[in-house]
Amino acid sequence: MGGTVVQTEDVFRSANERIAHLVREHGWRFPVPFLCECADTHCFARLELTLEVYEDVRSNPQRYLTAPGHEIPAAKAIEPAGTFALVEKL
Repeated sequence: MGGTVVQTEDVFRSANERIAHLVREHGWRFPVPFLCECADTHCFARLELTLEVYEDVRSNPQRYLTAPGHEIPAAKAIEPAGTFALVEKL
């Protein structure tokens, strides 16, 4: 059984990267909805962030953007920021 297992949080991260690309393309400065990058496949949490805040989160490839209290296995909470939280994979 070869191949790579794609983690749910990586699927959500990929979707967020596409959202960020559109934001960059259109030059939007206002907060837009990004997806919670937790491990729950049934999570529909949306996190309103500006591109600047999102890019700051994404500056560390081990960090994931989640709704407060949402978890990713094998990750530790880094910082709750009110409307979103950062977790870092170990």
